[in-house]
Order: sequence, then C-alpha cells, then structure tokens
Amino acid sequence: MSHSKILITFLAVFFVLGINSSEAEEAIKKRIAPVGSVCIQGQDCANAVAAAAPISSALRTGEEIYVNACTTCHSIGLAGAPKFADASTWGVRPDKGIAALTMSVKNGLNGMPPKGMCMDCSEDELSSAVQHMLDSL
Repeated sequence: MSHSKILITFLAVFFVLGINSSEAEEAIKKRIAPVGSVCIQGQDCANAVAAAAPISSALRTGEEIYVNACTTCHSIGLAGAPKFADASTWGVRPDKGIAALTMSVKNGLNGMPPKGMCMDCSEDELSSAVQHMLDSL
C-alpha cells in the first residue's frame, strides 16, 4: 500500500472519530446542562419572576385529576387501590362518605401517598376526583 493511501485512510478514520467525539461531547453537555436556577428575593432576577403571569386559579375537574394523578394505581389496582369502575374492589369504602374518603386521599392511606402524589391539588379538587371515581361505580 502506498504512503498516500495510508495517509488518506488515517485522515478518514481521524475525521470520522472526530465527528463522533464532538457529537458525544454535545450529548454530554446537553445531559448535564442546568435545568433551572435559583433566584433570591432582592436580586434582579426576582423582579422578572414577580412579573410572570399568575397561575390560573380555576379548579380542574375530577376527571382531569383522576387522569393525571390517580389512573396509574386505580386503573389496575396497584398496591391494593380500589379499581376505577369496579364496585367489587371498593368494598365498603363508598359507605364512608365523600368527606372521609377525601381525608384519606389528602393524608394518604396504606400504599397511597398523601394527595395521591397530586401535590398541587386543592382539597376541593381531591374531593372532585374521589366523586368522579365513586360516580363510576
């Protein structure tokens, strides 16, 4: 093999490895990039946060809460959760009433964490989600 062919082969391999290396570096930079920042009151960035649009105070429906927070466990009965629309798995729970069931959701019970992991849910929204599940029975 002539020296020029060896040189061309070497340059081609070096070029290909160089491209892959830069792609790998970019992927690493993307994975370790910060996902947020902290702004302390009194700093310039705090003014920008204060100017942000207020979060909507409209209540979500029971169905929306169920779909977003409850369905994972209640659709399959995970960790003993009563299944949606399956009266046989609910037992005497409906007899406790909406207030008691909502308190169980709010505080957590057995395998269910507090608020069923819907940390931004109001008590009214939790109650509406419970009512949605009871209406399915």
